[in-house]
Amino acid sequence: LIERTGQDALVTALAHLMKYLASFGDTPHRPTIFHAPAAPPISIQDYLARLAKYFQCSDGCLILGLLYIDRLVKMHPDFVVSNLNIHRVLSTSLMVAAKFNDDVFYSNKYYAKVAGVRVREMNRLEEKFLELIDWRLYVLPQEFDEYLGMVLAPSRALRG
Repeated sequence: LIERTGQDALVTALAHLMKYLASFGDTPHRPTIFHAPAAPPISIQDYLARLAKYFQCSDGCLILGLLYIDRLVKMHPDFVVSNLNIHRVLSTSLMVAAKFNDDVFYSNKYYAKVAGVRVREMNRLEEKFLELIDWRLYVLPQEFDEYLGMVLAPSRALRG
């Protein structure tokens, strides 16, 4: 199923989900280490496409990134994803997913450069992200399939 979709379609579907998720964070909330002073000028779609390309994420890595973000939000209901933090949360979750899941991964220096942050900041973001999800990186196959279905459902509905 995932192979037939293609990574561009997967990135587009994930970007729509991330944009939707970030739209709920427009109300005032407590800033975190992931917050930027202002929303980055790059769209979530373009940023996610950049990350997928240069991180060389597998399709599975992209789904894991979403799943890890969802874990974070479920484990910490006071953590609000917004337009001010979605880029950093996304880059961190994908970096962690790539390191855990993919055969080829890079140094934090490389990931930081692609993500547009300093390496020291990337290190802190990774540490905090892993702490927030309690280092729970393993995903059961049925859980993965559930999230994959959630991502692909809108595109399947359009095709009828």
